[in-house]
Parts: sequence; C-alpha cells; structure tokens
Amino acid sequence: MYQTDFSIDELRSRRAAVCEAIGDATALIAGAPVANGTAPFRQYNDFYYLCGVEVPHAYLTLDGATGTATLFLPEAKHLGVDSDDPLLCTDAPQVVLDATGVDAVCGWHQLDGRLGGVSTLFTFTRNGEDLKACVRSLRDARVLIDADPWDGQPSRGAHLCDKLKRRFPALEIEDLAPIIYEMRMIKSDREIELLRRAGQLSAIGLCEAMRATQPGVMEYELAAVLQYHYLAGGSLDNGYAPIVGGGKNAYHGHYHANHSPLHDGDLVLIDAAPDYRYYTSDITRMWPVNGTYTPAQRALYGFVTEYSKTLIAAIRPGRTCDEIEDEAVEIMQSRLGEFDFATESHASGAQWMFDFRAHLAHSVGMSVHDGLSHKTGPLEPGTVFSVDPQMKIEADRLYLRVEDTGVVTEDGFDVFTKDVPYELDEIEAVMRGESILTSFPPL
Repeated sequence: MYQTDFSIDELRSRRAAVCEAIGDATALIAGAPVANGTAPFRQYNDFYYLCGVEVPHAYLTLDGATGTATLFLPEAKHLGVDSDDPLLCTDAPQVVLDATGVDAVCGWHQLDGRLGGVSTLFTFTRNGEDLKACVRSLRDARVLIDADPWDGQPSRGAHLCDKLKRRFPALEIEDLAPIIYEMRMIKSDREIELLRRAGQLSAIGLCEAMRATQPGVMEYELAAVLQYHYLAGGSLDNGYAPIVGGGKNAYHGHYHANHSPLHDGDLVLIDAAPDYRYYTSDITRMWPVNGTYTPAQRALYGFVTEYSKTLIAAIRPGRTCDEIEDEAVEIMQSRLGEFDFATESHASGAQWMFDFRAHLAHSVGMSVHDGLSHKTGPLEPGTVFSVDPQMKIEADRLYLRVEDTGVVTEDGFDVFTKDVPYELDEIEAVMRGESILTSFPPL
C-alpha cells in the first residue's frame, strides 16, 4: 500500500515545493477511488507523486504557511484487504508516519475541521490520471460526457469542488494542476531511472512483436506480445491503449481497435509502452508484415528514420524546439536527393514533414502526455519528451512515424528506447530472428 521507489526525503521535497508555491494557502489532493469490480487499484499520478500512498479514497492536505502535510485515510475495516503486512490506515498511524514522512494522520471525519478555517484552497478541478489516463485523454472523454444529454455528470474533481463550496461558501478555490504539472516537467535522477526501464521494456516488447509478425497474424496478437513482456518485466499494464495498425489502419494516428489481420506487402505501425511503477514511455516503429521493405517503403520510411536521427542529434540544453526543428529541416532538405521516392505524391511527403513543426511531440513521464508543454522556452536538463517525426501523404492514405523517448542531458539527449533498431536492415534482421536481444540488463 506504499511505494518503495522514492525516498521519504524526495517526497518531502516535492511537498515543500508545493507549499512554497501556494504561499499561505492550503492544498487538498484527493486520491483515486476504489477500483470497479476486480480491477487492480492504481493511485492518481499527482497523489502518488506527492506522498507515494496507494490507498483508495485517501486525501492529503498541505499547509503552505507551516509546511505541514496531513494524510486523511480510511479505517482498516473499509479497505477490505487481507494481508499479513501492516495496512496504511487510521488504525496504524505510526506505520503511516514512518512510511510516508507526513506530519499527521487523521480519519475522513477530521477533514472538515482541517478545512474550516481555510480561506484559499488549491485543489484539482478534474479527474486524476489513473490507469492509461493522461490530461489529454481525460479532456477528450470530458467532451463526450458533457455532450451526452443523458449524462453530463461532473468529474470527480468538479464534484469535490462543489462539495467544498457547499460546506464552506466563503472558500476561494484555485487550480493546483499548473503547479504540479510544472514540477513534473523536470525529472529527478530516480524518475529518470524508472523512465529508462520503461523505455527498455518498450523496446523489448517492440522487438518481440517484430519477431512475431507475419501475414495473417491479427493486430491484437501483436498487442498481446507487447503486454506479455511488459507484465513479465514488472509493469502493472500498458501505459496507454496500444496502437497496432496494419496497412491503411496506420493512417489513423491513434487507431487502437487492433482487430484486423496483417496482410502481405503492408507495413504495420506499433505505438505502445508499459505502465512501469507509475512511469511510462512512448515508442513507434513500422515494419513490413512479410519481413522485407519494398523499395518504395524503404525510401519513405528511410527518410522518416533519418529525420528522427537528425532531430535527436540537434537536441541540447539551452536550445528551443523551434531551433532544433529549423536545423533538421535545413539538413534534411539538403539530403532529399539520397532518397528515390517512387511517385510524386511520395516525394510530397517530405515537404509535408518540413511544414509540420510538431516532430518534438510531447512531454512524457507518469503519463504519456505528461503535464505542460516542453516547447515554451529553452530546453533544460531533466526534461523528458518524445521525438516523433511523422509523414502524411493524404493522396495515398499513407502515414509513417518513428518515435522515441529520452531525456535532455547536460550535453545532448539520452534516448531511453534506443535498443529498438532504427536501420531498416537491422529491423529485417530482427524479423528473421538473426538479431538476439542482448543489450538489456536483467529484469
């Protein structure tokens, strides 16, 4: 019921940073509710980030004036857990204090008294990020819920805010999300270790999916290969719904029905990553279903692959994403003659890439679209994001993508997912079983 990946001192420093940011106000962070049915419980990312507690229906308050952290927990009788280990609950307050480093442990009924004298409260106004969720997916789901005239129920965060306003009408509520998202942008050394392992598991799964590919295999069978290796490596689940798109299905960038057979002559796109100890990754490769790229596929996918390598080589701290994209365009324009595109429309894909300036895609961390954008200024060491060059040829319904995740270092960019081959010849070798994966540390 409590994590062992982060030291108490690291969690205390995160809580102290929140207290400094909110001044004399108070912060209230609600944990995730109990899972439905027999699904495994997974804590909300932000709650876990601040205290590491994996108990449902828990609450954390941070007093900005004093720096005091208080956990509000259920009693043991409400948890319904059979365990020989001590439970984190109000029945064992010293266990909670020793495990978490918070200053006090209280029951649910004491939260009213804690908030009674508060004038300004920072909290989350939306649902938390739980299993396979990120800010983007929560926002998209909210649009559909609000549009449904027979639903429209508020998010858990909005419901909590409504209850707070009813009980404390004079309370001024502020959104805590921007503060936490900014904190999550720069990863600690320990976070980088977990993200590197998530990237390694992504690479293992993808290479084994390559080896399992042949005409007639179903997309969902490759998704099963991925998940097997994630779980075998200690992950809870997929970090997000895996995208396994064969042929024209790949054209839909976030296709994840995964219910079609793979056909001889097509490429298959896989975009997937694990949920490893609350951290994920993001990786994409495309390979030929029959094991051999055609000359036309080699030109197209080879160009996208070289674009990726060019972007990664240009990443350094102090540079902006716009500067990096500009350099990549200049270099790849000068190399166009190296690629023998089969048709005029294929050649137009290169120009599409030059015009599309979102190849340094999104932050990655506890969720696949993690917090704020990394594109607002010069890059800092510790920033983790995906490099995601894409090509789209609408006339032919073609979409090609190479994606990797890494961290900005003091002098460049460390790619967490680099154990998956880039070179097309190497990908073909993996599919033939000639390449044995030996670069991964033991799991």
